[in-house]
Amino acid sequence: MIPSLDPHIEALTRFAEAHLTGEDDEGIRIKLDHSLRVLDNASAIIGGEAIEGREAWLCRMAALYHDIGRFPQYATYHTFNDRESVNHGRMGVLTLRRLGFPEPVSGPDARIIRFAVAQHNVKTIRPDLRPDIALPLKVVRDADKLDIYRVMIDNFCGDNPDPLITHGVANDPARYSETVYDKLMRDQEGDYNLIRYTNDFLLLIVGWVFRLHLPTTRRLVVERGHLPRIFALLPDDAPIRAFRAKVDAFLGA
Repeated sequence: MIPSLDPHIEALTRFAEAHLTGEDDEGIRIKLDHSLRVLDNASAIIGGEAIEGREAWLCRMAALYHDIGRFPQYATYHTFNDRESVNHGRMGVLTLRRLGFPEPVSGPDARIIRFAVAQHNVKTIRPDLRPDIALPLKVVRDADKLDIYRVMIDNFCGDNPDPLITHGVANDPARYSETVYDKLMRDQEGDYNLIRYTNDFLLLIVGWVFRLHLPTTRRLVVERGHLPRIFALLPDDAPIRAFRAKVDAFLGA
């Protein structure tokens, strides 16, 4: 019998809300809402990929707990910038080891969940992972990106993007970094260290489509209309149009 996720959802919610102080609580609420939406996204991916049984449960558990390290990170450092604080994936593993789970989880299952939490934010995943370890990691990474698309769109549609999300880089709607653009056009992995403008964030997340792991995720990106909304926020110039054509060709959009 597959265990219920309800005790885990309740435990994560209690843990997150324990970090609320009545002051500067925005980040805690953002990440709790994000965690629950990533769980919903993972369920959509799991359904589309016909993942069942224990594998599906592990994928959902990894999605639910993937950002548990964000709550102590924000409470301590008041930032989500790992370079200026701590690696939130590693912090998540330490937190899970300290807290444990609200209901018994077998040793092998706990290790798979913690591994997904530790690795969900790495630049690339190892190609030699065992399938039972790789699948939850791929689902959570894809589900995470699906929600970040939505978060970024909502944030950048306003006149003043939240520096908590943009890490305080320059908000110039007409500018983006040539180095970021060139790496994406050459099919290279985006580099957050190169970000200088808020448009660089948008370019990098569009570039994620080339590295989404599962067909269902790519389909959901198209169905939810994320990319046209992001391109509408970017400058309408020849290089951006060329990048859009490359993305559309890849997705078959």
